[in-house]
Amino acid sequence: MPHHHTHHKSHHHGTLVNHATLAAVSVALILVATKTFAWSVSGSLTIQASLLDSMSDLFSSMINFFAVRYARKPANDEYRFGHGKAEALAGFLQSTLIILSTFWIVWHAYQHHQMLQEITHHGLALLVMAASTILTLGLVIFQLYTIRRTNSIAVKADFLHYQADVLSNIAAIIALIALSWFKFGWIDILFGVGIAMFLLHGSYGILKQSFNILMDKELDINTRNAIIKIIQDHPKVIETHDLRTRSTGHRDFMQVHITLEPTLSLQEAHIIGDEVEHTLQTNYPNSEILIHLDPKGYTPNITES
Repeated sequence: MPHHHTHHKSHHHGTLVNHATLAAVSVALILVATKTFAWSVSGSLTIQASLLDSMSDLFSSMINFFAVRYARKPANDEYRFGHGKAEALAGFLQSTLIILSTFWIVWHAYQHHQMLQEITHHGLALLVMAASTILTLGLVIFQLYTIRRTNSIAVKADFLHYQADVLSNIAAIIALIALSWFKFGWIDILFGVGIAMFLLHGSYGILKQSFNILMDKELDINTRNAIIKIIQDHPKVIETHDLRTRSTGHRDFMQVHITLEPTLSLQEAHIIGDEVEHTLQTNYPNSEILIHLDPKGYTPNITES
């Protein structure tokens, strides 16, 4: 039964996305708590900057946490097409915030350059940085696994800024070594600019994908051609027209008109419609399909308004 399999697969994807957003909130909470303690003990400016970074991560991940749960709510009388776009909206908000934060990253890299001297005297700052890098790296690996399985736009946005955190921490550690051993102090600013460019590039991709979902952009041309071919392959279908498609990220919607012989009984035509729908549903399990039947030779009577 394809419908049962679809539901199971969709449920598994939903669970995985929920786990990934919960993991992000948990990691952000642990990091905020650890850095707050380390900062109160050491008064380190570097830890303070890192703490602010983790607080913004926590805020973003909490938006995601609630958005993906809301997005998976079933359709109801008010939202007949479901709530799936909530995830794209969260992705749009997150990527906008990330783009804004890139300016802060460049400024922070410059400030960081001034603080490097201070860290060399603070073993605690280095320890906190190393521990948070390991913890964040674990989260990033789990997020990558989730994205590969579900293509969740909200997890992609979360993944982007935690990836940047790992890179920033590794860059800071490399900069520390460069400063202590080689007295080369400008490397951290170069890293800061590099990470900002990486974030801008990633954010643009998420922004574009979110925008396309929110604006009901058609599915790609290859998918549309494949849908038309599946319909045309039915021996009783004469012609296909007016295919409309859109996506909410984890659910696709298709509307199409098919032309049949006008001499068919209503029941026969209905059976053909059901057969076409069943084949489409098997090929595109996570989709909602609406088929309109037209008799051959029928031209709609369009009246001027």
